[in-house]
Amino acid sequence: MKHYFFISLVLISFLAKAQDIDIYKKTKNENYKLPAISQEMSFDEFEILSQNVRMKDMMYAGIVPGYIHFKAQDKKKGYWILGIRSASYISMFAAYLDFNHKYANQNLWDAKTSDQKVYQNVFIGAMTLALGTYFYDLIHGEHILHQKQEKIRFKYALKASKHPLSFQSNQLYPNLSLAIQL
Repeated sequence: MKHYFFISLVLISFLAKAQDIDIYKKTKNENYKLPAISQEMSFDEFEILSQNVRMKDMMYAGIVPGYIHFKAQDKKKGYWILGIRSASYISMFAAYLDFNHKYANQNLWDAKTSDQKVYQNVFIGAMTLALGTYFYDLIHGEHILHQKQEKIRFKYALKASKHPLSFQSNQLYPNLSLAIQL
């Protein structure tokens, strides 16, 4: 019995140190070399290049309206999302409280009269608007982030230049060299 306990303890300790359990590796990857950063690149551009939308950001976007747009440094749309989702939360809360104040013994989802269905429709509409702003923040925010990253990468990437041995002066050839060290 002691041997089984010891073997299981050793296996659990090895599994706890395995990389496959971690969602994101927390140590430095020694096989990855950071590419040279251009002297002209600003800190804001470098910060945008290093951003990715992860599962954690998706959860934060559910709590903080406009989170991904703020991360992509698109503050105008981030504040719009913040305002719209806040208004929808306030509308849901107000419809629910007013319904409970007027009809104390009834459930909002069991609305029978047209007056009660108005509260139900306001609540459903506000909840739909809140979910819509969440999905807009996720999808459009990630699109804006990738779009800004591509513009920065293009701005500082290798540019095509005229090849000196070209017979036609209009053609452009990309220049790239390869060095092998032994």
